[in-house]
Amino acid sequence: MKLTISSFSAILVGSLTLLMFMLWMLSLLVLSDRQNEQASNTLQHNLQAQVQQLQQSQQLWLQSQYYLLSSLAKSPDDNQNFQSFLWGYYQRNPSIWAVNLVQFNDRGLPLSRSSKPGCLQPDQMLRANFDDFLVPRISVCRIDDRALLEIAGPVIADGDAIVLLVSMDYLDFLNEFSSLTDRKLQRVVDTPQGFQFNEFATVANDDELIRIEIGVPDAVYGELHLKSQPLSFWVLFRHQAAVVLAALFLGALLVLLLLHRFLLKPMQVLAGKMRLAVHGPSENGMATRGDIAPGLGKLVEYFNLMEKTARLDPVTGLNNRVIFEDRLSQAIREGKRSGRKYALVLIDLQGLDEFVQQRGQYMVDALLRQVAEGLRETLRESDHLARFERNMFALLLEVQQLDQLHNLVEKLYLSLVRRYRVYEREFELRAFLGVAIYPDQAVDADGLYRNASIALVAAEHGDWPIAYFHENEDETDTTGFTIIQSLRRAIERDELKLVYQPVVDLQSYHTVYLEALLRWKDPEGHDVSIEQTIRLAEENHLIKSLTNWIIESACRFVSEFESGDVAVGINLSMIDLHDRRLPERIGNYLQQYQVKPSQIVIEITEGQIMQEPGKVIEVLAHLGVMGLSLSIDDFGTGQASLTYLKELPVEKIKIDQSFVRDIATNPDDQLIVRATIELAHTLDLKVVAEGVETLAVCEMLAEMNCDHLQGYYICRPLEAEQVAGWFETTVKPNLVRKGS
Repeated sequence: MKLTISSFSAILVGSLTLLMFMLWMLSLLVLSDRQNEQASNTLQHNLQAQVQQLQQSQQLWLQSQYYLLSSLAKSPDDNQNFQSFLWGYYQRNPSIWAVNLVQFNDRGLPLSRSSKPGCLQPDQMLRANFDDFLVPRISVCRIDDRALLEIAGPVIADGDAIVLLVSMDYLDFLNEFSSLTDRKLQRVVDTPQGFQFNEFATVANDDELIRIEIGVPDAVYGELHLKSQPLSFWVLFRHQAAVVLAALFLGALLVLLLLHRFLLKPMQVLAGKMRLAVHGPSENGMATRGDIAPGLGKLVEYFNLMEKTARLDPVTGLNNRVIFEDRLSQAIREGKRSGRKYALVLIDLQGLDEFVQQRGQYMVDALLRQVAEGLRETLRESDHLARFERNMFALLLEVQQLDQLHNLVEKLYLSLVRRYRVYEREFELRAFLGVAIYPDQAVDADGLYRNASIALVAAEHGDWPIAYFHENEDETDTTGFTIIQSLRRAIERDELKLVYQPVVDLQSYHTVYLEALLRWKDPEGHDVSIEQTIRLAEENHLIKSLTNWIIESACRFVSEFESGDVAVGINLSMIDLHDRRLPERIGNYLQQYQVKPSQIVIEITEGQIMQEPGKVIEVLAHLGVMGLSLSIDDFGTGQASLTYLKELPVEKIKIDQSFVRDIATNPDDQLIVRATIELAHTLDLKVVAEGVETLAVCEMLAEMNCDHLQGYYICRPLEAEQVAGWFETTVKPNLVRKGS
């Protein structure tokens, strides 16, 4: 039978309720025993006191009878009358055993005595024994099967001393005891030790009997065996059962509700999420009851699978970064104790993004599995391997000798750059490796990561794809790790800026559009060129974020410009032109800032077109349909095909400044520029000459029928707040002055 969490909780609560019920029953037993013991002790004490009180009352009554009889026996003349009195007296007082008047002769010997025996023996019936009596003497004795209570004392009659003896049944007080306590007694045993009276028709265990001794301090003449009448367990049970059972039921129900609210329901939600994380959604999209209310074993199974998933990379089966960092910390602690050295190797694979775009993610996953398998085969058992992210791997190698480390790292590199065959297709990868050694170059995990990252960047920009960290590399430069992090922060915190350089029409002297140029200072305050900034962004997967920032900033500038309509030119990266979602990204910003598509000019280079022209033409065609203006930048330096120019919705071409700058003195540059202008006009394209820095160049371009000019002679790049003042100035070639 499958034990679910709900059934387990119900069984648990039921078991606890049953246990509490049993504990209550046990408490009743203990309570009844204690109450019975206490009640028995109290009852015995009360009965003992009652017996003693009845004995005392009996003695007092016997004394009263003694004084009554002694008053009648004082006169010898009334002796006959006294004897007649006794016959009636015995009938009125059946408990009286005998009444005697004993006289003595001259020698003090008794002259008469009743035929009934008494407590005083013959040798005790001497006058001398009574001379010292101040009060009557009471004694108790047993004669055969009878116990007597006797009082004796002298009585003076006509100057002669006589002794009055009054005897009664000592056990007569038991009749009054039975009457008062409603306990019927029966005499069951007569032994030399005494008499035993049991409660009539009583059958009881020894532990249920109350034993009360009867007698005087000097002698005990018997025992009373009385039933204690214990409190019954079932009586207590009946009195408390209804309340206790109701409380147990309500308590169990409340516990079940609390368990369901705070334990079962969250565990069911957790189990559903764990199942979804482990197995994914079910075929029909509905989870079964066994999935959302699993047994405890299934929940443990889910947890173990999730723990395994959290520890391993799902594609390659390698350890992930969390496990690797734990292994690295352990290695550093071990190194501090034993003096061992370890090397951290960071591996960056190049080309995976292109494979994803060309062949799909499933091909890259299969390729990564082959990469991981090749690394496993190269490594030693003591080495650790992990995958950090899509194209980043990390290795932790124990270093015994540097030569061995170098050989192992080279073997790792060769295992990475071999030819791979995936689904009947062949691929090649580029790989870069950065190495840092503990404790020579860092004494903690953070320092080791930092130095290995610096070495990796050096490998990517160096002549050899493997780089070992050196102390002099820990200096900030525009190609290092620090500058990359600074660029990322600058994009996130909006610390970049755009400046705007006008493009002027040569005939009307009006500004056609403003080219947006990126400006950024490195962490040390040095200006970084736009080409270098773009290169860093492209090489470190920041170009998309950077392009989004440029597009948004340009659209914001256009929407906030108050001196009429203005158009802004934006330079795009080659990676942007291979992104099919680029038109969607630009369209979102146009809509957000209410900017017309005609107010944005997209500038691209010839080289960008020639890299996968099919994809580039598709993206640019989409931008043209949207209404954006396209311009070919740096025309003449690349290998753009005229066919592609005819297929693209291009409106302008910009002649590279390397041809324009010296046309006043270089005949070859004159021929190139003139031919380019004529070709562009033949294709119905406008021509922009950039790099115009002198009046002579400006005049020669006018003679060649160039359409637009751009350069320091026209105007230097303007800050955003200076653009409005520029539009208030009329520009003519013979009056143009260099801008500020």
